[in-house]
Amino acid sequence: MSKDNKKKGKVYIVGSGPGDPFLITLRGLNAIKIADVILYDRLVNPFLLNYAKDDAKKIYVGKEPGKPTFSQDRINELMLSFALEGKKVVRLKGGDPYIFGRGSEEGLFLKENNVDFEVVPGVTSALGASAYSGVPLTHRALVTGVIIITAHEDPTKLESQIDFKTLSKFNNSTIAVYMGSANLKNFVNSLISNGFDRNSPAAIIVEATTPRQKSFTAPLYCLPEIQTKENLKPPLLTIISPCTNFYHKLNWFEKKPLFGKKVITTRALDQSESLFEKLIFEGAELLPFQTFTTEPVTLTKKELLELKEKKFDWIIFTSQNGVRYFFSNLFNNNFDSRYLNYTKIATLGEKTASEIKKYGIIPDFVPSRYNSNAFIEEFSKKYDISKNTILRIKGDFNKDPISDFFSKTCQKYESLIVYRINRTYPTEEEKERIAKSNADAIVFTASSTVDNFFEIFGNIPAKNIIEKAKVFAIGPMTADSLKSKGISNIFVSNLHTIDGIIQLMEQVFSKEEGI
Repeated sequence: MSKDNKKKGKVYIVGSGPGDPFLITLRGLNAIKIADVILYDRLVNPFLLNYAKDDAKKIYVGKEPGKPTFSQDRINELMLSFALEGKKVVRLKGGDPYIFGRGSEEGLFLKENNVDFEVVPGVTSALGASAYSGVPLTHRALVTGVIIITAHEDPTKLESQIDFKTLSKFNNSTIAVYMGSANLKNFVNSLISNGFDRNSPAAIIVEATTPRQKSFTAPLYCLPEIQTKENLKPPLLTIISPCTNFYHKLNWFEKKPLFGKKVITTRALDQSESLFEKLIFEGAELLPFQTFTTEPVTLTKKELLELKEKKFDWIIFTSQNGVRYFFSNLFNNNFDSRYLNYTKIATLGEKTASEIKKYGIIPDFVPSRYNSNAFIEEFSKKYDISKNTILRIKGDFNKDPISDFFSKTCQKYESLIVYRINRTYPTEEEKERIAKSNADAIVFTASSTVDNFFEIFGNIPAKNIIEKAKVFAIGPMTADSLKSKGISNIFVSNLHTIDGIIQLMEQVFSKEEGI
């Protein structure tokens, strides 16, 4: 390939926001989705990496106090080398790249090396901490300006560039202090010694916008004592403002039903996006522990044609996976929804029904309750199944009351396996992380996740982990699997869906805390 025709790379310097992954901009999220390489920092929420392409290279380049880190020069080298290979590179940074994020330094380096780049702004920590703690940066009656300042300056400077004397003269203003953990006492003392009112309302917000957020309000002179007493570590933001007085009325985030609750999830990561999103929105801290993965079963065109010739009266889909993998096989063999012709469609629940509607098909039957027993009861009451031929689309799981029932009662019954369920083999480090997590809750969404969890840890260690937490099962079959293992502290929602589990979890924890 000639030099002129060589594929041109590009770097996107993206601000990911202060911690909550859903504060990233749409433009930033799109950059992650198209990236070939992602160089991400310590304060980037790892959940965002789930949106990357399967083959994207993800490289951690975070800087952490007291630990070996990537130097800025090394990060620059990586951006340059991947861009010169023609790659789309995302330099993913916490907060906003241009607010104490060294984004301008990286942009200048790329410009000097003739590398095309874009900068995607992010929600900076002052904005996130303000909104999520209930301390507005401005208020029409109180504050006329905002000063953003860092307490951690370039260590190569001979002296501080902060003019404390001028700073202390600002009235009716908010001062947002970044990176002040190590120098908070000196910063506060310098302000006060230069005439700043020691009783000014102030706040410290730690790990803003995350489930680990902690907020403290006090007069300015008390902040260093609070930091020492509470052993507060970075990331930490200090806000000095008359608006601090709104904290108790406007602090909404720390009052969420699941705020700060550690929740272990056990289903496959590629099936967990909805569960993760709902838990994050309710303030929970995710502890993903994948106990299985799914693998598609490839069907040939001949197999699909032979199946079509059998002219089933009904096709039953009981999971979103079954729908996705079945239609993937159709499309890969140049079929579309017309393959189903006039065959009636039944789904176990509303989520599966929603999945099949994406392919332009409205199910003919969805039970009022989303579990196997309800499906069997309601379907057999409504239809004379002894005169029907039925095809069940499923995975290769063993416990299957629907197949057990219909294979004995309908005129002709067949099951078609379109995906396999494979147990995962987590590392000892991953297992230890879960064992020592002191989780508040653990979620099981299928009997297979229960069986796999016990196989991974062993019966006694698994039981010890589970018994320390509140256990949420998606339905009666999953609950029965837990009971067979000797687990009794089980909560089962009447609505056997992810939404049902989240609602039940909120009720349980709210009741426990007297909310």
